[in-house]
Amino acid sequence: MNILTSVTRGRAGRAPWAPWPVGPKGIIASALAAIVILLCNPSPMPAAAYQDDLGREVSVRGAPRRVVSLAPGATESLCAIGIGDSLKGITTDDSYFECLIGKEAVGPAAAPDWGRVLALKPDLLLLAAGDLAAAEAATAGRKIPIIAWDDNVSPEAAQDRILRLGALFGKTKEAKEAVAESQDFLDTIRLKAAKIPEAERLRVLRLRALPDGGLGTCGSASGEAATIRAAGGVPPALEGAGTVPLDGKALRAFDPQFAYACADDRAAIEAVKGKSPWSGSKALKSVHYYPCQLTDHPSAHAGYFVAWLSSDLYADSYGDPANFVLGNAISKRTPVAIKGIPYVKDASVVEYKLFDFPHRTLLINFASPQDVVSTGDGAPWKGVTAVGNSGSPPMAWGIHHKNGWESAQATLYDALGVDRDKTSLIFTGADLRALAVRSASFKDLRVTALATAGVDGNAIRTSKDKGAWFQPGTINVVLLTNRTLSPTGAASAIIVATEAKTAALWDMDVRSAETPKENPATGTGTDDIIVVQGSGGNPLDYTGGHSKIGELIARVVYDAVVEAVAKQNGKGKVRPVWLRLAERGIVTSELGPDFQGKGALPGFEDEFMKLLLEERPQALLEAAFALDDAAVMGEYSSIRQFRDFAAQEASGIAGRDIGPVRQLVTDKGIPPALAAALDALGSALLARNGL
Repeated sequence: MNILTSVTRGRAGRAPWAPWPVGPKGIIASALAAIVILLCNPSPMPAAAYQDDLGREVSVRGAPRRVVSLAPGATESLCAIGIGDSLKGITTDDSYFECLIGKEAVGPAAAPDWGRVLALKPDLLLLAAGDLAAAEAATAGRKIPIIAWDDNVSPEAAQDRILRLGALFGKTKEAKEAVAESQDFLDTIRLKAAKIPEAERLRVLRLRALPDGGLGTCGSASGEAATIRAAGGVPPALEGAGTVPLDGKALRAFDPQFAYACADDRAAIEAVKGKSPWSGSKALKSVHYYPCQLTDHPSAHAGYFVAWLSSDLYADSYGDPANFVLGNAISKRTPVAIKGIPYVKDASVVEYKLFDFPHRTLLINFASPQDVVSTGDGAPWKGVTAVGNSGSPPMAWGIHHKNGWESAQATLYDALGVDRDKTSLIFTGADLRALAVRSASFKDLRVTALATAGVDGNAIRTSKDKGAWFQPGTINVVLLTNRTLSPTGAASAIIVATEAKTAALWDMDVRSAETPKENPATGTGTDDIIVVQGSGGNPLDYTGGHSKIGELIARVVYDAVVEAVAKQNGKGKVRPVWLRLAERGIVTSELGPDFQGKGALPGFEDEFMKLLLEERPQALLEAAFALDDAAVMGEYSSIRQFRDFAAQEASGIAGRDIGPVRQLVTDKGIPPALAAALDALGSALLARNGL
């Protein structure tokens, strides 16, 4: 029904389109009457039809405002088109993005707590296609539109789906931008892979750990096979549109040259890949592991993953300048506001293609040459005209290693059009779109910190971890003040900034990548900082924590690091306990057969994740986290009292006295307080179910 028709139809003595009286009083009367009619007789927004992945036409009335997403790929797509405010519920299986910080979880994707789902009063549900029947039964009579989502799609189909979501939510522009970025990667790889002769295309095996302890791969008609083809690889010629078991005969016949998997499958794959019938494969000796949000949930990053995979397949070819297909021209400059620092001429994030892949660099140009201290490219510098922080995407890392860092830097400086002898840069694998800028002032003092932070790959606990760990991840800071710093003051500023960075990581419970169960991180193994000594007033020799400028430096660095970690890795200061468990490398399926409840409680893992949605279990785990970190630092000697407390909590959570807590955790690497808490929660869950 047309909304204008709906607000006029049925008024006594007046046809639907008869005009209201004219003149000042008539106009006022018209407006008031129209408002009253709209309030008293609201008309629903027109319904839009969305064709989901099962081919169903789903009628959705207006742009949804209370969305619950039970499909991680759908969740990522919704974040990509900017509807975070409308996203009210997510799952414990979601990979975290900044737009998901603080969102309410409703349980595992395959077994949500439907009471929690319905309590959010959703006006739209998105979920895995295989879970549709269960969802329809749980929502019967509520008339909630349900969109079925299939992760077994090609990169192109994933992009088309984003465009349809954009139209549904009134975010067509944002959807087109997300798809354009993904398509740019696909187009680039299409050009680059075309230079690889068909006879030299690599045979690529996508591995999955199967529930029965075996290994599976993708059928030739699957979306994963389409991803491999888009990357220029050759998938197995095995019949099927999904995952198929991989036996020795099929493995030998295919003879893969490259194998990859979701990082969450690492432990299971590594445990069996050396056993018969898979032990003879050379490709399986060195499996490549990628983030599961890329391998398992084709969405806004589908093109990004194709480019990353393809670059790992053909690093030698792609690193050869003779095979570059695009120029290195700058495509965009996004201004970065830096106020109150008089020697800053301008600042921007510069976007350009380098080695055919998109790079971004923060570039700060000075109005007059400055002195700087940099940990990244050679201590004090005199007469610097620009400083910056340069980011390279994963698909360029192999090229950097192949061609050498000096060669890569020379190409970078040329692409930016800056003088290498007068420009001080530090480098990162973080995305410069995740740049955080924080400033603080006191009277005539002003300090600005510009930071990027990736902490998921190589965060470390200095003094505890070994120096042989290297994975992507870096915290970089550029520090500016409106006062002149002496060389001593600049060096002291590095100390204060480092302490602030470490404080931020500890307060966020960022874990060491090498020893996550035991140690909070103090930084990453590749952190850098640039301190611009500046020009303004008499040089300051002391910038330590007792000085006002030291206080400002610490504050802006702390705040910038917290913001940058949230933008890059989706980590907020307060995070759900199941995420903090995962960050410690703890997976319930690996804690032991008794803990998993095999043969005793079907779906134990899903039920355990739903248990962690409750306040009391959360508090118990949070206490265990804190206690174990204190133990590592030598701050207590016994957890006997905590074990007793955990046992009391187990009975409270179960709703009855359960007697002694069962010893369910068999992994001896779990810290003692956390093991006690997990034993208590597992025992409580089993007791709840009469076991």
